[in-house]
Amino acid sequence: MRTVENALRTHAETDRPFVEVLGEDGAPARVLSYRQVTRGAQALIDRLAAHPLPADGRTPRIGVVCGNTPAFALADLALIAARLVEVPVPLAFSAEQAASLLEDVDLCLLDEQGERRMAEWGPERVLRPGCPLLTLDEHQLLADGRPLELPAGPEADADWECKVIHTSGTTSRPKGVRIRAHALDALLDSLHTAMPVGAYTRYLSLVPFSLLIEQVTGLYLVLLDGGTLVQLPPATALVGTTATAAEDVLPHVAAARPTALVAPPALVDAFAAAADRAAEAGLDPTAVLFGTGTTPLLCAGGAPVHPDLLDRLEGHGLPVHEGYGLSENSSVVSWNTPGARRNGTVGRPLPHVRVRLAEDGELLVTSTSLFAGYTRDDPSSLILDEEGWLRTGDLARIDPDGYITITGRKKNVIITAAGRNVAPEWVEAQYRQLPFVRTVAVVGDGMAALHGLFVVAEGTDPDRALAAVHAFGAERLSEVERVAVAHLVTLDEQTYRTYFTVTGRPMRAAIAEALASGALQGHRPAPAPATGAPAAERPTDQSTDHAAKEDPMTTTVDIRPYGNGTGKVISPVGGTTLGDLDPAAVIGLLAESGFLLLRGFGPDLSDFSAFVKAHSDRITLDPARSFHGGDVAQKVDAGTAAVGLHLENGNSPFGPDLTWFLCEKAASSGSQTTVCDGYRVWDGISERARELFAAQDIVYTRSVEEAKWKAFVVHQLEGRKSVEEITFDDITALTAGQRGSDITLNEDGSISYSYRVGAAHPTLFGTRLAWANSIFGPSYNYEPPKITFADGSDLPQWLLDELLALTEEVTEDLEWQDGDIALIDNTRVMHGRRAILDPDRTIYNAQSYLNRDLMPGRA
Repeated sequence: MRTVENALRTHAETDRPFVEVLGEDGAPARVLSYRQVTRGAQALIDRLAAHPLPADGRTPRIGVVCGNTPAFALADLALIAARLVEVPVPLAFSAEQAASLLEDVDLCLLDEQGERRMAEWGPERVLRPGCPLLTLDEHQLLADGRPLELPAGPEADADWECKVIHTSGTTSRPKGVRIRAHALDALLDSLHTAMPVGAYTRYLSLVPFSLLIEQVTGLYLVLLDGGTLVQLPPATALVGTTATAAEDVLPHVAAARPTALVAPPALVDAFAAAADRAAEAGLDPTAVLFGTGTTPLLCAGGAPVHPDLLDRLEGHGLPVHEGYGLSENSSVVSWNTPGARRNGTVGRPLPHVRVRLAEDGELLVTSTSLFAGYTRDDPSSLILDEEGWLRTGDLARIDPDGYITITGRKKNVIITAAGRNVAPEWVEAQYRQLPFVRTVAVVGDGMAALHGLFVVAEGTDPDRALAAVHAFGAERLSEVERVAVAHLVTLDEQTYRTYFTVTGRPMRAAIAEALASGALQGHRPAPAPATGAPAAERPTDQSTDHAAKEDPMTTTVDIRPYGNGTGKVISPVGGTTLGDLDPAAVIGLLAESGFLLLRGFGPDLSDFSAFVKAHSDRITLDPARSFHGGDVAQKVDAGTAAVGLHLENGNSPFGPDLTWFLCEKAASSGSQTTVCDGYRVWDGISERARELFAAQDIVYTRSVEEAKWKAFVVHQLEGRKSVEEITFDDITALTAGQRGSDITLNEDGSISYSYRVGAAHPTLFGTRLAWANSIFGPSYNYEPPKITFADGSDLPQWLLDELLALTEEVTEDLEWQDGDIALIDNTRVMHGRRAILDPDRTIYNAQSYLNRDLMPGRA
C-alpha cells in the first residue's frame, strides 16, 4: 500500500499525536504519538515473525478481533508493513458469523474487548483447531518497539491481498470480500484528492473499525493528513451497535471537537434533533454539537437520509455530505464534497471511478479499486462482467451533472400480493423523519400490505406513535407505499443485532421470518390520530353514588401488612367488589399506612376509573401521556430502565394528593414498582443531613414545551377552554398563591419555572415530616430539572450518597399480579420502578386530588 507507506515514512518517527482516547469526562485519557504507535506496530511484527508460516506457502491470514482501541490501529499498520492479510471481525457478530470469517485464519489477534468476546463465542466454535491466539498488550508493545521497517525495492511495488472484509450474504454467514493493496491505493489517492486539504486533522471514530470505510477515513486519511484519530471512551457503545447509541455519543462528539467524522443515518437524525434544540434555546448548533465554532466535515452513508433532513441541518449551518460505496470497490464509489454537493444524491463518482445504468436502472461501476473476489460463493455475490463492469445490485438515477441518486436495492424491491413494486429504502427514509423513530425496516414481499418494524425511543407512547405513523403515511405516501401494519419495539443490544447489521441495515429475511413466526406482533394504526382509545372502546363513566351505601365495609375484606413497612394489602372475601368498599374507610386506612395494595378484586379499566373517581375531587394528568378508557387512566410508558424514587409531579407546584396504579398484565420478571415511605427516611437520616434540609428548601428549575403545559392547563380547567384558547395568564392563575412558584413565558411559547419546596415536609394527613421529593426522580418526555438548595448551591455528593443508600434500604418492591391496584399517598410515599426484564406487561397510572370530605375525622 504505497500511499499509506509513504505517509508512514513521513510521520512515523514524529511525536505528534496519532491516537487520542477520550475519557468519560471528555478530556483525553490517553494520547499516543506516531512514534509510539508505529514502534508498537514493529514490536508486533517481531512477535508475529516467531509464528510459523502456513505449510502451503500462502500469505498468512490474521484475524483481528478488537474494539475501537489503539490496539486496532497498531495491529492494522503492523499487518500492512508485514504484508500479511488482515481479517477484521465485528465484536457484534454472533459466533456463527465470526466463524465464517475466522475459519481460515492462521492466527488471531485480540485486545481486551476481543478477549471478552472470544470467550463468549468460544474459540473452539469460531477458530480452526490449533489456531493460536495472541493478546495485544499495548503497554508492552509500546515499550519494546523500534523504528518501523517498511518494504523496499520490488517488494514495495508488488500488489497483494491485504484484507478480507465482511459483507452480508443470503444466510447468517457473511462472505469475505478480498481487497487488493493497489485497489486501496487507487481509492485513497482519489478520495484524498477530492476532500479538502487538512480535513482529517482531527477525526472522530464513531463506528466499528471492522468496517472498511472506517479504516479508510479513520486511519488512512488521518495518516495522509498527519492528523489525530480520536476514539470514544472504551465503555461507550459505537453507533450502530445498539439502538440508542446515536443519542448516547452526542456529549462525546462535542468533547472531541472533530474536524471530520462519518455518521450513519441514525446519527444524522440525532444531530438534526440536537441542532433544533440548540437553535430553539438561542444557542449556536455548531458549538453545542461539536464543541467549536467551526463546522466539521460531516459525511454520511450506509442508507439514504431524507433530503428534508439534510436541508434542515444545512439551515443550521451544518451541511452533510452523503456518499455511496461498496466493499467490492474498496469502499467509496461516489461522495458529495464541499465543492460539489447536491442534497438527496450520493454525489459524483470519484475521479478513478466510472458509472453507468443498465436497462433496468441497476448501477454499474468500474474502477481501478475493484476487489479480487470473494472468500466463498454466495447467491448474493455481485457479478463482474467480461468488460469489467460490476453489477452493484443497487437501483439508481444519474442526473445530467453526474450526481447519483440511489433509489433502492434491486433484490429488496417488494412485490406485494397485489403485484405492486415498492423500494423499501425510500419508504424507510420517509418514516425516519418521525422524531420518535430510531430506525425502521419495511417488508412485505407477497403480503397484502407493507409491514414496518419501528425501533422507537424508550418512553414512546405506543398509541400516539401508531397514530403518528398512520397520519404520516396518509399525508406523505401513496397507498401502495405506506405501512399498514406497524411493529413498535425498543430493542436491547442483542435483539438489535438480530434484526440489523453492524452498519444499521435491516436484515430483511430475519425480520420477515420473525413476522411469520409471530415473534414480532403488529398493530394496525387507528384510522385517525388519537390520544386515547377509539370511541367505541371507551367505557362510560360508571362512578358510583356512595351516599346510598350501607355502613363502611359491611362486606368482609381481609387486611394484612405488606412487607416490612406500614403498607397494607386489602383482599376480598366472598363476593366483595371494589364498589362495595367505603371510600372513607379506604382513605382512613391510607392515612395510617401510606400505601395500599388491593389484590384479588379482578377489576377492568372501567372499574379502576370508577374507583379512582369515588375517592377524588378532581383528576389530574401527565400531559406527555394519553388517556385510556376515559379521562382517568394513563398508560405507563417510561421506557425499560429502572426509574428512580419520586413523587408524581413532585418537581412542580402541581403535585397530586394521590397516585394510583392498575396492573392489567404483570411481567413475568422484573418491573416491580418500588415504594419508599418518607416517614422512615426522615427518621433514619443523619443529624448532619437533617440540619441541611431543615435549614434550606430545595428548588427545581426547568422548562416545559408549549404543547405540554397547555394540555395540562386544559385538563386543570376541566375543559372549560380549548388548547387554542389557553394563555400564559391561565397557568399563572393556577399557581397564584402557591408558595415558591415562579413561572416565565419564553419566546418559543415554552415556559420556564422554578419551584421551591422543602425536601422534608408535612403530609396530606398530618404534620409529621416526610422526606418525600423527586431529587432522584426521572424526567421521561421532559427536560430534566436542575435541583439546588434555595441559595443556589448544589446538593453535595456525600448527601446524595447517604440518601441513596438509606432510601434503598427502606424501599419495598410491589410484586405485581394481574388485576392489582395500588393507592399511594403522593405527599408521603415516593415510588419508582425496577428495570423491566419482561416488556410484555401493561400498567396504568392515575393522579388525583383527594375528596376532602373523606379525610379521617370528617363525618
